[in-house]
Amino acid sequence: MTRVAEQTVDPAGAAVALHDLALAAWDGHRYPRVVDLCRRALEVLEAHAGAGSPDVANVLTLLGSALDELGEHRSAEAHHRRAAGIMNALPSQPDVLLRLRVQAAVGLGGNLRRQGRYPEAEAVYRSACDDAAPHRTDLEMVPLHNELGVLYKFAGRLDDARDRYATVRAVLETAYGPDDPVLAPVWHNLAGLAHSRGDLVEGEAYARRSLALHRAAFPADHPAVVADEAHLAALLQARGNHAEAEPLLRRAIAYFTDRHGPDHVDVLTNQHNLAAVLAGSGDPAGAEELYRRVLDGKRRTFGPEHPEVALTLNNLAALAADRGHAQALAAEAHRILAPRVAGDHPVLVSVAGFLQGRS
Repeated sequence: MTRVAEQTVDPAGAAVALHDLALAAWDGHRYPRVVDLCRRALEVLEAHAGAGSPDVANVLTLLGSALDELGEHRSAEAHHRRAAGIMNALPSQPDVLLRLRVQAAVGLGGNLRRQGRYPEAEAVYRSACDDAAPHRTDLEMVPLHNELGVLYKFAGRLDDARDRYATVRAVLETAYGPDDPVLAPVWHNLAGLAHSRGDLVEGEAYARRSLALHRAAFPADHPAVVADEAHLAALLQARGNHAEAEPLLRRAIAYFTDRHGPDHVDVLTNQHNLAAVLAGSGDPAGAEELYRRVLDGKRRTFGPEHPEVALTLNNLAALAADRGHAQALAAEAHRILAPRVAGDHPVLVSVAGFLQGRS
C-alpha cells in the first residue's frame, strides 16, 4: 500500500501516524486492527483534507483490502468503489496519483473477483492497464498482470492465466533474480494453475518451490508458510498422497480458524481439501459430512450463487455418483457456473459429465 503523503499540519500528521500503524498491522496480518486504524485515519483526513483527497482514497483502499481479508466483501466493495471514484475524478494523473489510481483498481478488481463477479473484475483491471501501461515500468505493472492471472485462473481461462503469470515471472526474475522470496507468490500461483490443468507433478514442484522460498524468508508460523503448506497438500491429495497431505491441512485449518474464525475462506478451502483427503482415504461418510459443513459455510460467506459453492457441490456430486443421486447436486453447480466461467472450465466440464450420466 502507498503511504499517505507526509504533511506538517498537526491533524494531518495524526492521520499519517494512524496510517503508518495500519500498514504495520497489515504486514502483521492483524486485519481487525487495520480496519480500526483506517477508520480513525479517515475521520481525521476527511475533516482536514476533504472527502475527495487522494490520501482519503489511499486509506479507503487499505480499509477495503483489510475487510476483504476478513471476508466482509460487500462492505469492502463500498470502500473500494469510493477510492476508485475519488481517483478517477481527479483532473490529472501525475506519478503518485497514477500509482494510487492503479492501487484503487487492484483493490476493487480483487474485491469483485472474490465475489465471483469475474467480468466486472476484468473490466476494472483492463481499464487500469490501459491507463497505466504508457506511464509505468514493467515492474510497476506486475500487480495488475498478477491480478488478471488470478482472475483468469478462477474463470477457467487457463491459457490467459498462464500468459499473465509468465509475464510476472519474467519481470520479477529480471529485477530480483530467480531465488528471491518475491518470486514465491508466482510459484504459488503457477502451482494452482497446474493443478487446474491436471498437471499434478509440475504443480507439486511449483508448490514446493514457493514453500521453500517462503520458509527461507519467514518463520514457520507465518501465514504465507502455512498457506503454502496447505496449497502443497491440495496437490498431494490430488496425487493420492493422503498421508502427507492430511496433517498439513489440519494444521492450516486450526491456524486460520484461530486467526479468522470458522467461516473464513482459508478455513473453508482447507476443509474442502481435507474432505477430499477423507474421501480418498476410504471415509466417504466423513468426507460427505465435512463437504456439507463447508457448503453451508460457503453459502453464508460467499452467497448461494458463488462459484466456490459450485466447487463443493461438484465434489459432493462425485461422492454421490456411486449411490445414484449426483444429478441434483451437479445441476445446481452447473446453473451457478455456466454464466460465470469459460465453457472448458474444469469444474464445469465435471458437472456436465455428471448431468450426462458419467461418473
